[in-house]
Amino acid sequence: MVLDEFLAPQELERLSRYVEEREKDFELSEVIAPGATAASVDFEHRRSRVLFDLGEHEAVITGRLLSYLPRILPSVGMEPFPIAQVEAQITASNDGDYFRPHEDNGGPPLHTRELTFVYFFHREPKAFRGGELRIYGTRETNGEAPAGTDYRAIVPQQNQVVLFPSHLMHEITPVDCPSGAFLASRFTLNGWFHRPE
Repeated sequence: MVLDEFLAPQELERLSRYVEEREKDFELSEVIAPGATAASVDFEHRRSRVLFDLGEHEAVITGRLLSYLPRILPSVGMEPFPIAQVEAQITASNDGDYFRPHEDNGGPPLHTRELTFVYFFHREPKAFRGGELRIYGTRETNGEAPAGTDYRAIVPQQNQVVLFPSHLMHEITPVDCPSGAFLASRFTLNGWFHRPE
């Protein structure tokens, strides 16, 4: 499900200013490999930077999404479920950054993720190309859902949020950001709604 014009202009402006003020707090992104219990940096699989302290912005976005859940869940083919936790981060993707095909709830400690959300925002005019979110149709093989050739490509649009079941394979295509400037990055406030254990 795609929702446009998700934040009010002043909310988007405050979020953009918050990111600008916290550039030094962004860390290299990590991944949790299948069967692993700890995260690690793996540039073969993912390259970007993340910020975990979202200040007031986490509550603004997740609160609004929670209020929309009765409408969102049927649209993405999901039944209502109790929300045990909401997890969120801001991701900055700059020149050459990407995230190879993956699912968000592959195993412990991520197996309780049910619904993924990705909120896009960036400086205007947009100073990057690429960075598409590709969501693949799920085809299980031996209990795994490899990425196939059928996918929906979502080009990052300002102030837009995308929601989908966390078990769907997806990827971020490489970002082309010629300036390399941090503030020219493809930014997302992304996260997950968790079900109880």
